[in-house]
Amino acid sequence: MNNYILIINSYTEAAPWSLRMISAVTEHIQNLPQLALYTEHMNMLMMDNDTILQEFKDTIFTKYKHHSPRMILLLGNSTLILKDDLRKEWGDVPIMLCGEEDYFGPQKAYLKKEPIPLSDRIPLTELAKPYNLVFLYSDLFVQKNMELVCQMIPNMEKFIFIGDSRQINQTNNLIIQEELAKKHPDIGYQFLSPEKITLNQLLDSLYAINPKTTGVLYSSWFFKQTFAGNTSLFTNSYKLIATTSAPLFTVGLITLKDYKGGMIGGYAYDQEAYNAKIIQITEEILDGKQARDIPFYLPSEGAPIINYEVLNRKGLSLDLCPKGTIFFNKPPTFWEQYNYFILGAILCIVLLILFFQYRIRHLNNLKKAQMKEIEIMTTYRNLINNMPILYMQEKLIINEKGEPVDLIYRNVNSHFEKTFFSKEEVIGKTASKFFPESMVEFLHFTKMSLDENRAITFPYYFKQIDTFYDVVLKGTHQNNIIDIFCVDSTELHKAQQKLSATNNKLAMALDVANIVPWKWDLLSKTILCDINKPIELSIQGTDVNEEQLAVPDSQYFAKIFKEDRERVEKAYEDLVEGRLDKVKEEYRVVTVNNHIHRIEWVEAQAAVETRDENGKPLTLVGSSLVITQRKKMEMELTTARDRAEESNRLKSAFLANMSHEIRTPLNAIVGFSGILASTDEEQEKQEYVSIIENNNTLLLQLISDILDLSKIEAGTLEFHYSNIDLNKTMNELANSLRFKLKSDKVQLNFTPTMDSCFIHTERNRLSQLLINLITNAIKFTQEGNISFGYELRDKEIYFYVTDTGCGIAKDKQKSIFARFVKLNNFAQGTGLGLSICQTLVKHMEGNIGVESEEGKGSTFWFTLPYKPVNMTDDSIKKIDVQPITIEKNEFTILIAEDNESNYKLFASILKGEYQLIHAWNGEEAVEMFKKYNPQMILMDINMPVMDGYEATREIRKYSAKVPIIAVTAFAYASDEQKVMESGFDGYMPKPINARQLKAQLTDIMQKRIILL
Repeated sequence: MNNYILIINSYTEAAPWSLRMISAVTEHIQNLPQLALYTEHMNMLMMDNDTILQEFKDTIFTKYKHHSPRMILLLGNSTLILKDDLRKEWGDVPIMLCGEEDYFGPQKAYLKKEPIPLSDRIPLTELAKPYNLVFLYSDLFVQKNMELVCQMIPNMEKFIFIGDSRQINQTNNLIIQEELAKKHPDIGYQFLSPEKITLNQLLDSLYAINPKTTGVLYSSWFFKQTFAGNTSLFTNSYKLIATTSAPLFTVGLITLKDYKGGMIGGYAYDQEAYNAKIIQITEEILDGKQARDIPFYLPSEGAPIINYEVLNRKGLSLDLCPKGTIFFNKPPTFWEQYNYFILGAILCIVLLILFFQYRIRHLNNLKKAQMKEIEIMTTYRNLINNMPILYMQEKLIINEKGEPVDLIYRNVNSHFEKTFFSKEEVIGKTASKFFPESMVEFLHFTKMSLDENRAITFPYYFKQIDTFYDVVLKGTHQNNIIDIFCVDSTELHKAQQKLSATNNKLAMALDVANIVPWKWDLLSKTILCDINKPIELSIQGTDVNEEQLAVPDSQYFAKIFKEDRERVEKAYEDLVEGRLDKVKEEYRVVTVNNHIHRIEWVEAQAAVETRDENGKPLTLVGSSLVITQRKKMEMELTTARDRAEESNRLKSAFLANMSHEIRTPLNAIVGFSGILASTDEEQEKQEYVSIIENNNTLLLQLISDILDLSKIEAGTLEFHYSNIDLNKTMNELANSLRFKLKSDKVQLNFTPTMDSCFIHTERNRLSQLLINLITNAIKFTQEGNISFGYELRDKEIYFYVTDTGCGIAKDKQKSIFARFVKLNNFAQGTGLGLSICQTLVKHMEGNIGVESEEGKGSTFWFTLPYKPVNMTDDSIKKIDVQPITIEKNEFTILIAEDNESNYKLFASILKGEYQLIHAWNGEEAVEMFKKYNPQMILMDINMPVMDGYEATREIRKYSAKVPIIAVTAFAYASDEQKVMESGFDGYMPKPINARQLKAQLTDIMQKRIILL
């Protein structure tokens, strides 16, 4: 109770004036759960001496003595008699006063219910500063209400004011009496109070008055009544008074909105605005503003408010109401009642007019479009007829098998008629009748054009008239209708034949020679070469003569690669000096094509062509051959040779490593298996069995790693993506991997960072990655903890495994993901796990790394693309399978296994605990299930006659609730996923581990079997 607002009401809890304000504040405080609201009622009518007042003060300060309120709301001016006591008890607490008078009088006037003389009135503005007070004036508009009554009853002879003995009513009585004497001296006045008459007498008086000449203004009628020594206060008399036939007007608008009441109305301010102001000032004070700093609130000018129903019932004229009167319960006018209908009708008429205008405009546009289309068709027809090409429109005929069989002429142009037949001869007839030799090609390309909805162009030779045509086929918007255009291209084809023959000869010569001839004039120091060959010797990339180009030899040699230039110049110098008879050099040349520099390899050969009389060479002739592709092939062959040698070396190293890694656990298995039978001590036997099991696990892991590695090398690594619950998957991994912990000194923890996380990923590969990393952490952590989890980082998800193990030296962290890398050669493992992890992460478009400090621990991490999914209730709902109830000694397991040794292994593990029946293949398993109705099935996947998948499908036709566990020698993650999607309830890979088999049977039995 240390955060509350205290309301002190001068009246009773049923007083309408104060009840409205209390209700408004209460409704607002309900939205502030941290703030409480308490209300105390003074009942001033019952308080007429200092003793009762002191008792009320004692009650208040005793009840709220532990904590002062955040603020105090005083309702009624009489509550200000507590102001000094409130200040003394609670200090400078903010006070908000809602009162009907803007002044304060002596305490005696409020206790004795006496009017306050002008001389004794203290303006409330003088109390604001010392008492931290803000005032909201609840003006009763007594004079306005008096004038309203006088206006509404123009022939009034008597004015009656009904009010109880409260001080405010005594004051209002004097005001009305003085105003009537001043403004309406001819109107008689009577003040009716419970002190003078009883309620029944009041009712009799009201029923007896003349409503045409008497006006009544009602304020309140609270009165005390003593019965059996107990004094009670009656507050709801106004409801009974309102039922009389007298024209009642009210101060405070009691029951005005109730059309069944009897109050006609009154002059009042906007009560909703007043209540809103109370809430606003309350919020300002709660926010820390002092009440004394808030301006007083004086409501704006009020307005006459009339209950229309009561006005008519009392027989008063509506015309007498002042201008600006606000009516309640007034029936709507014709416009107010039918305005939506009228507006809707007008809107419909406007829409109809707009629709008909649009329709007329649309028809006009359609007519214009049709005329334009007719004009275009006429132009098109003239164009087709005047073109010097053959035009035919034909329809494709298709038989029942969908094969094209013929074409029917629908239209031809005038050029066709001049060349072949008239329109009357061919229209409606088949093309095979006129051109049977061309039907095969035309039918084929017509069908292609129509099926692919595109234009087809092909050449055709009409042998009869020795003419070549380029034929263009284009389907129309009509079904199976084709437009055919034939352009005479005879001259073009003949020219192309001649050009083709010439090109073939040139191409053969170039293919045979494949050289660029050149000539070097040693006197002018220029080289003449063919620019159509790949070596371009243009001057700084500018245009050159299309036939030949002579360039300075310095520019020629400037094109030669810098590292080769000196060698080539030396070779030509030896040729000129006579030290060589012939030059043959290979070098690189820089060429520029479209501002792009390229390097080409060139093989150049040269010899002396002419000499002077002294035998000194004058010209050299030679050829250049681009050998870039040959050089590329040489480098590729060299690279391939190096790769082959490296591959052979890696294969040898791999075989050596595998030989060592396989023989190491195999040596322990074979050795200890041999001496196990000759050992008599049980403890020693258990030790040997434990060694054999550990090496079995190591050998299986090695084989699994080799299989994964082989899939990686072959590029057949499979990924099956699905939507998974990441938290559930991580928790399952944590529960299963805790069994691998070798010591109680090591704790394995998974802490989810999100309440739920559903992603789309490869569940089995993700599990494989985490299992490899956590297994390594367990292997190298002697004490402390191992934690793993995930974090969302933008568009990727970050996984980590952190341990407090031995850590990794800085210089060895880069090589940790290589194959066969083992930092501790005495620890179990193949050195393939991290290499496989790195490959898996790359395939899943992620990254992997390690952060470690030697002696303190390591954090292995990897990232994967984050692909969130919304798992709806339908997508995660579980199948409700009813459990099987069976006597414990009748529990039967059907084992479907085609290998006798494998069955004996199952029997040796499960004997004595369950009844076993054996099926040699899937078909026999189905028959034995129908005959014996076993409670569980161990189903081998690969069996003769009928495999495990098909047998399971057959069994599921008879029973959906019997648990079926798949037994398979396949060990890939995709195999497990296929099994779980094929109706199986569990998965057991070979070789069979007795402990894991029993654990899985127990787990399924707990969920699906009820033993009696």
